[in-house]
Amino acid sequence: MPDPLPKFDTPPVVETVLSAQFARLPKFRTAHAGCFWKSSLGQEWKTVEEAPRLPDQFERFGEDRKWAPMGALQFSTAQEPQRTQIIRSDDTRMIQVQDSRLAYNWKRGQDQKYPSYDATRPEFDDSYRRFKDFVREFELGEIDENQWEVTYVNHLVKGDLWESARDWNTIFPWLTFPQDQLEPDTINARWVSVLPENRGRLHTTLNFGRTSMDGPEAIILELTARGAVSRDVSLTGGLEIGHAAIVRSFARMTSKQSHDHWHRKA
Repeated sequence: MPDPLPKFDTPPVVETVLSAQFARLPKFRTAHAGCFWKSSLGQEWKTVEEAPRLPDQFERFGEDRKWAPMGALQFSTAQEPQRTQIIRSDDTRMIQVQDSRLAYNWKRGQDQKYPSYDATRPEFDDSYRRFKDFVREFELGEIDENQWEVTYVNHLVKGDLWESARDWNTIFPWLTFPQDQLEPDTINARWVSVLPENRGRLHTTLNFGRTSMDGPEAIILELTARGAVSRDVSLTGGLEIGHAAIVRSFARMTSKQSHDHWHRKA
């Protein structure tokens, strides 16, 4: 049996996203998202907003792997349905729907603790089941899943474990700067790792910025795991793989001092 996943009482996670991507539903229109909202979700889902559609993502390996040129443009037509964001009244949950994806977001509210994957995963499952029932009822096409995706966003706020760039390696021991170098003013890093057995990739970004326009300075750590739905890996299995990869990677890249501060339990 694999080692149990690390758990923290007060992790710095501020947002999580669980997502199912599928082949485009040819009959789906933005109006259907509004109908799904009103007919399939409860009264607590109060607000709807529109956003640009998310591009379809694919993790490929071997002969199927393709590299896109940096700076490549992506074109869309005005006829393409956009992404509809359906927001719960407490602003801590959001369901995002478009013709090729359903995503379920948790966002931390004021003084709210992360409810854990064990709590948000059933909420995603319920929303996705309702969406599949809606698609079937309105004969919008077949749900043909092709990718799973999990994202965790963490805010490491200034004054909480660090005060200047020289303290950053107290959180990330591998992040060091020459002693005679001027103190860094910012950081912007991105790397991609392959999951075991080519089951997907883990995309990690580490940036310095603010939590909001007028919010405090913070190190922003975002981890996204993504991979194909196949005969070997179901959507459910992929979400489990992605969650485990993110949690283990987060624990490995951060220090024991940080773990003590976040009250690590396992």
